[in-house]
Amino acid sequence: MKVKGFLLLLMVLLVLIVAGFIGSQNSHLVLINYILAETEMRMSLLLAVTFSLGVVFSLLLLISYILGLKWRIGSLERKNKKLSAPTLKP
Repeated sequence: MKVKGFLLLLMVLLVLIVAGFIGSQNSHLVLINYILAETEMRMSLLLAVTFSLGVVFSLLLLISYILGLKWRIGSLERKNKKLSAPTLKP
């Protein structure tokens, strides 16, 4: 289990290092048009914000999917327990 955590830490550090290199190469300003406004921001900041929003949205979808599966497992276990309960014979 400790090797798995170490490898995960190395992967996260590698992604952060690559993100740092990409961010340092994309420092020019871009114009962002919203529905009601517009603003200028650095390309590296825009990439970081959109990537972070994508990760958060994906995690929310994953959590909702997992919770739905757990709810289904619970209902099937209750149904199984009800069906496998011993019945009294007269």
